[in-house]
Amino acid sequence: MKKDYKELQSSINDYFEEYSQQQLQDEIFPKFPDLFNAIAEFRGYGIQWQYKRESEASTVNDKMIFFESNLGKQYTGNPRYLYERMIERYPDYTYVWCYQGEAVIPGNPLIVKRGSEEYYRLLAQSRYIINNTTFPLWYHREETFYLQTWHGTPFKKLHWDMTSRPLHKRSTPDFYAKSSKWDALLSPNPYSTEKFRSAFRYKGEIIESGYPANDIFYDEARYQKVRSSIREKIGVTDEKIPVYLYAPTWRDGKHIGNAMFEFNLLFDPAEFLNKAPDNAVLLVRSHHMSSSDQELSKLKGRVIDVSGYDDAVELMCASDVLITDYSSIVFDWYCSRKPVIYYVPDYEHYVGPLRGSYFDLSEHNAGAICKTEQELHQALKETRPDKKTSHSGFYSKFCAMHDGQATDKVIDYLLSR
Repeated sequence: MKKDYKELQSSINDYFEEYSQQQLQDEIFPKFPDLFNAIAEFRGYGIQWQYKRESEASTVNDKMIFFESNLGKQYTGNPRYLYERMIERYPDYTYVWCYQGEAVIPGNPLIVKRGSEEYYRLLAQSRYIINNTTFPLWYHREETFYLQTWHGTPFKKLHWDMTSRPLHKRSTPDFYAKSSKWDALLSPNPYSTEKFRSAFRYKGEIIESGYPANDIFYDEARYQKVRSSIREKIGVTDEKIPVYLYAPTWRDGKHIGNAMFEFNLLFDPAEFLNKAPDNAVLLVRSHHMSSSDQELSKLKGRVIDVSGYDDAVELMCASDVLITDYSSIVFDWYCSRKPVIYYVPDYEHYVGPLRGSYFDLSEHNAGAICKTEQELHQALKETRPDKKTSHSGFYSKFCAMHDGQATDKVIDYLLSR
């Protein structure tokens, strides 16, 4: 079968031998992505020479696992929580982290810089590679198992589902090639499974397990320990002081290059605190794809920039109310059953011509939906930071699979492959 496939690839390549890579991307990929993929794999597109050299020169270490999160910028997400459980259960394995931040990673793993020669060497030698975004490889060696954990449940439309865009601008050749080679993809609920299949045109294996990162919300002792630790770090030692977390997503319409987007607070934080309960603290966390340093340098007092904190889950534990827009963080937040406020002043534009959404927020009893600062201030008055919420319909659809055991379920699955 493999020989026949290679022969087919060769025939395809011969037929399109006069096409450049750019022509294939512009003309073939939008309408025939699988055909493009076959040609790209045969021609070796997207396989860095360091990785190819190491794959040819070295064997795979069955006890080596390579982790990366958010392009190597952060120690966070599902990869982090899988790793921390794995070093408990399997201390004899060799662990590698692609990471360039300041967090102290437990377990003494090998730490590499993304794109370095050592990065590709260890990536090629690892039996398992785990990411929540993508590696800079279109294809990986057959002996390696690639677990894509992803991040969040989709509200905003993704890739091929973005019908507001022309066909050739919905996805990219490199992402399609990468996603088609995932060996397994995590999904937190049946809804996400359906959207992932459609948005990524993904035909591979999907593990519906809930997300490992959210297990903490089902372990009260662990949750309270992290909550106390993070609140102490940000200077909130009194448990009665309400903490609001503002965590918006990035916006496609303000691209400034190098996969980064302009950040805008969209409301006056000082006025926000004037309307919030006494002594309240506002944490502001920009997306890792947002350029926010200039905007957030203006913050002071009880408004704290926490964009430098790698792990959003820890910040969610420390906070009492989430304020967000179209970010998938909200679906993880609902596992905590704490209140949420949506602040979406650009809602019609965002879910219309800019990006599109899978459903209207008003379809679910999911929290206050505010389109102006005045509505946001009113929602603050009506939202009790110390009171849990049910949002039963929303929870049952998006969070019901979570039971606090996702991490072990995923590890057991992974090591059985």
